[in-house]
Amino acid sequence: MTSSAMFSIAYFLLLVPLYLHMRYRQAKKQHRFIYLRTELILACLFIYTNVLLYLTVFPNRFSAPRDQVSVNLIPLQSIYQNLHAYHHGYPNLVFLNLAGNILLFVPLGFFLYQAFRTMRWQKALLGGFLLSTMIEVLQWMFSQSGIITRSSDIDDILLNTLGTALGCIVYQIYRKRKEKT
Repeated sequence: MTSSAMFSIAYFLLLVPLYLHMRYRQAKKQHRFIYLRTELILACLFIYTNVLLYLTVFPNRFSAPRDQVSVNLIPLQSIYQNLHAYHHGYPNLVFLNLAGNILLFVPLGFFLYQAFRTMRWQKALLGGFLLSTMIEVLQWMFSQSGIITRSSDIDDILLNTLGTALGCIVYQIYRKRKEKT
């Protein structure tokens, strides 16, 4: 087992009970009833965001060689480059970059919309946009300091926000089907 995997296991073994304890203390202090369903959804959202940060900010197999680290601030440029690569026989690159960035944030939209039922979809989208922006800024900062070798791309923010929107739509479909039964 790699040291990175051992770190992540230890991180979750320490952080999840701490999170649950904090939620319990907060509910007890405010004299609120604890709903198991809500707590499970919030725990899933918490675990998901931690895994997301682990996959996107910490060094892993998706890190690029140091000479291939870049910053793209031109919207739609890398999307166009990926589609161009697809037409020239590199479908894996397109799936990893385009579909991967979208699918990575679908659970965020689903969990945000489900956990905070009074939240409007615009706020869920804003949450996805802000989290994605934070990840890209951290990737840039850590790449500049030599901690990781990840490229920062404005298109990742667009694709991640699209994934958050799809997650909201999936939850709305799920909720409507659940209401019919």
